[in-house]
Amino acid sequence: MMLTGATMPPADGDSQGLNGPVAQSIRIAFCASRVAMVLLALYWAVSNIRQIPPDAQAVVIRFGEVVRIQQAGLVMAWPRPIEHVELLPSADRQMTQPINAGITAGRAIVDPVSRLMDEAAPAGAGIYLTGDGGVVLLDATLTYRIDDPAAWYLARDHVAPALRRLYLASAVALAAGHAMDDFIVVRSEQASDDPAARRQLQIAREAVRAGLVAEINRRLRLLTPHEASLGVEVTRADVSALLPPAAKFAFDAVLEASQMADQGLAAARTDAARTNQAADQERDRVLTAARASADERVGSASAHVAAISALEQRIGLAGRPSLLDQLYRERIAGILHQAGGVNTIDANGGSRVILPGGLQ
Repeated sequence: MMLTGATMPPADGDSQGLNGPVAQSIRIAFCASRVAMVLLALYWAVSNIRQIPPDAQAVVIRFGEVVRIQQAGLVMAWPRPIEHVELLPSADRQMTQPINAGITAGRAIVDPVSRLMDEAAPAGAGIYLTGDGGVVLLDATLTYRIDDPAAWYLARDHVAPALRRLYLASAVALAAGHAMDDFIVVRSEQASDDPAARRQLQIAREAVRAGLVAEINRRLRLLTPHEASLGVEVTRADVSALLPPAAKFAFDAVLEASQMADQGLAAARTDAARTNQAADQERDRVLTAARASADERVGSASAHVAAISALEQRIGLAGRPSLLDQLYRERIAGILHQAGGVNTIDANGGSRVILPGGLQ
């Protein structure tokens, strides 16, 4: 007879099935699975806790929106897919962007000599018209830094082409406002070894580069009000100015001719200075000799007329007849010493020889 509510004792086979090896293995597997799930959950929870290197910064994006900027250090963010962390270069890190103008110089501006020597313009150089009507090739490399990480992250795929377009527009405006001499030395009078002249040329080149950087940054700032900021700032522009090969050939020929003309002019100036110096020396010699001869003649004339001058000063004096007699005797004695014989004639008609023979 069976009593209501009474339980039947378990059979030995059922007890062994619940505590058997299979049941124990299943329980162990479930326990291991729970532990693994807990560990995976912990790993997922801390997966966005990262260390940012000193030369980097990070943007935290939540569901596609930039929520904050994290500088170097430890960043803590919600795990993916809620938030994810994107590493960017730091604001102090300088990045370079070579500019390829995409303008093919072509064979029209290449002279036969350059074509024969396989000389061509750089592939990335652009052709620009200067303010004085010249043509110059500019090959540039821009150096920039990130000043707005959020804007740079959103526009990172467009930074390089946008910088290229901004550079081309700025270079056109800059070249139109400067002469060719501000980019490259093309005249012989500028090819000087004077340190001051070289310094002036260096200052002009630096002013051109600084003007290019300022113009690009001005155009970058104009993009901000239109929500098209690139988040970068150009810090330096390395510009190499070149002449087109055909123009370079012509300018080289002109420069060589100018140098030869300058050499000839310098030699002519040297010969002229030497001739002028010799003429000055000859003039000084002639003047000195003339002055000496004139002084000698003046002295001799003064000696000859000294007696007459003395006589002139005594005109009207009582001693003038005696002075005339003295002067006569002095002069006649010299004359008689030169005569071979002397005869005297009396003024009253008689004659008498007072000095026979020559007087010694």
